[in-house]
Amino acid sequence: MNILVIDDDKDFLFLISKTMRKQGYHVFTAINGIKALDELSEHKIDLIISDVIMADTPIMSLTCTLKNLYPKTPIILVSGLPSGHLIKNTLTLGADEFIPKPINLEQLYSAIDKLGGMAA
Repeated sequence: MNILVIDDDKDFLFLISKTMRKQGYHVFTAINGIKALDELSEHKIDLIISDVIMADTPIMSLTCTLKNLYPKTPIILVSGLPSGHLIKNTLTLGADEFIPKPINLEQLYSAIDKLGGMAA
């Protein structure tokens, strides 16, 4: 399964991609929305994991853009600020799952397994 992880924290990108590769996933990374769209145009991505709060990337706009361009690709949003309002807004705009940071890997892998069959 090809997964795109979007986050402006390079350390998080390194650690999560390394951990996920050990689980057998093919992981692509992007530090912002523009890089994410580049990766999506270059690779067949089965699932997207994106941070909610990123410098220079309004996540609500990014989530809507991703869902409009890639409607069958599931999106998992992650954030260190898990407020109820934020979760409701992200799910309303097209995210399929929300996971708070620090990420519980079992919860992440469970969400990936659940959503992985959605991609076409």
